[in-house]
Amino acid sequence: MCGIFCYISQNHENNAKVSNEWNVCKDLIVARGPDKVTEKFEHLTKNWFGHFAASVLWMQGSSLTVQPAIDSMGNILLWNGDIFSGNLAQDDICDTKVLLNALQSLPNIISVFKEIQGPFSFIYFQKSSNLLYFGRDIIGRHSLLLKSNTDENILTLTSVANKQINGIVEVPAIGIFVMNLANSGVNLACYPWREPDLRFTDVIEALETHLSVDIDIKKTILESDTLVSLHLHPNIEDIEYFENSPYFENSYTTLPYFLQNKDIYERVDYLSQLLHKAVEVRVKKQPKFCKNCIELFLHGENVICEHTKIGILFSGGLDSAILALIADKYVPQNEYIDLINVAFEKSVNTHKKSNTNNERQCVPVHYDVPDRKTGKQTFSELLKICPKRKWNFLEVNVSQKELQKYRSTQICNLLYPLCTILDESLGCAVWFASRARGTLFMSNNVYESPCRVLLLGMGADELFGGYMRHRTILKYKGWNALAQELSIELARISERNLGRDDRIVSDHGKQSRLPYLDENIVQYVQQLKPWER
Repeated sequence: MCGIFCYISQNHENNAKVSNEWNVCKDLIVARGPDKVTEKFEHLTKNWFGHFAASVLWMQGSSLTVQPAIDSMGNILLWNGDIFSGNLAQDDICDTKVLLNALQSLPNIISVFKEIQGPFSFIYFQKSSNLLYFGRDIIGRHSLLLKSNTDENILTLTSVANKQINGIVEVPAIGIFVMNLANSGVNLACYPWREPDLRFTDVIEALETHLSVDIDIKKTILESDTLVSLHLHPNIEDIEYFENSPYFENSYTTLPYFLQNKDIYERVDYLSQLLHKAVEVRVKKQPKFCKNCIELFLHGENVICEHTKIGILFSGGLDSAILALIADKYVPQNEYIDLINVAFEKSVNTHKKSNTNNERQCVPVHYDVPDRKTGKQTFSELLKICPKRKWNFLEVNVSQKELQKYRSTQICNLLYPLCTILDESLGCAVWFASRARGTLFMSNNVYESPCRVLLLGMGADELFGGYMRHRTILKYKGWNALAQELSIELARISERNLGRDDRIVSDHGKQSRLPYLDENIVQYVQQLKPWER
């Protein structure tokens, strides 16, 4: 994970001065990539000047690669991403170098990003064409924010911002954007990821209004998906098979019964294979050092690290439990896996009157919220299923006082430009969980996880219909409505969840990795009928 920043402005005598935007964003950018911070000031064209900055969290390759990365042709790359699979994926070379070389050797920039499988946001200046490219992957797993000042001809791009910067918006994950620096003013074009639809049009029109810039729509990058046909109904065989299933209070008999069906078994088996691959690459593709040891290594010390390198945001629900079970297969047996479970202080009166003399006496603060209870229950199951694995069940207890402190001083800036109560509630939970500071279950020892990779279950509910509203839609509106709802939710997940969560997790010098949103999994699940999901 890296923090990237770019400030493009018209040439003038003061163009080498650091912008107010950089001064405001710098600390938040540095927190994302504490391993190395570098700035470059470049004359890009006759009219345009650029300030490029990046903070690097070293996650790929045998050594750290400094950014901004500049090749022999003068092309400049700011890359916040991971190439996990596909034609460009390499195990022993940092993907920043791989991507920079690919962009230099191929004149069609768009075709390069078409081949990437993995989460990313990027900024790239191609010297020969005077074009500035930027954007997010098609799912929108990494954050990128944008501000345009057409009066002063300034364009600002940054991974994370601050409430002091008015007018900034998330770059929508609908395509790759381009600014032509041969022109005298701010201008934008967009290469859509998919064939433009009504939602795309709405997003573009809203962006044009906000930025006061007309956006030229270019050729679509990827082929259109095969749409699920309407008027969906299960086959009679599906209905009969489900109706004949044994019903018990638990699933120990029902689920094996379903897996006796050839079609169901093949779907489950193939999905399992995809999910194992997604978890494996996200567990293994990182330096063999924890957060503490990597600092020693970068200072030239010889380090053998057997500390925790993988953490899981662990509510005890199905999505996080499955990730833990699969991660056990790929994390070395001598290393712990940290299961991070967050609970907020209950809003109750922590004092009560004595029954005898009417005096007030203290009662303990309780953190036995539903996620804590399910987390412990699932943890006890994992201990039985994986008896050789070293687990840390980390209880992160957040008091009302601590919540108020960080919500108003830190988390609100990371959420920005999102600002709803729901964003704030979810953002606070993810921020404290990813900080991973608390006490270990059973021993009660104070502990802060040194892991630099966090596995999150984001996307599972949107793919498989995990929210109660999905059940309600199916009950009252039918399969067609449910299929459409799942499609819409996945299309909107970048603007609703992923950019926000990326900014939140990265504030602790950690990287969020989302196995359920691996491209191969998303592609496979999207072509399944909703009852098959």
